[in-house]
Amino acid sequence: MNETTRQAVAVGLGLAFVLWQASQEPGRAFAAVLAVSALAYAVAPIVRDGVV
Repeated sequence: MNETTRQAVAVGLGLAFVLWQASQEPGRAFAAVLAVSALAYAVAPIVRDGVV
């Protein structure tokens, strides 16, 4: 899987999660955005270095 596809999948999954949380309860959207952002910051160095 090339880098562009990997990034597109990651963004799509993050967006799907945020939209799902917002549909469950609108107040959860902000928490979902924070969770996805934290996960992205945690995984970014691994993806950048090509370990995954």
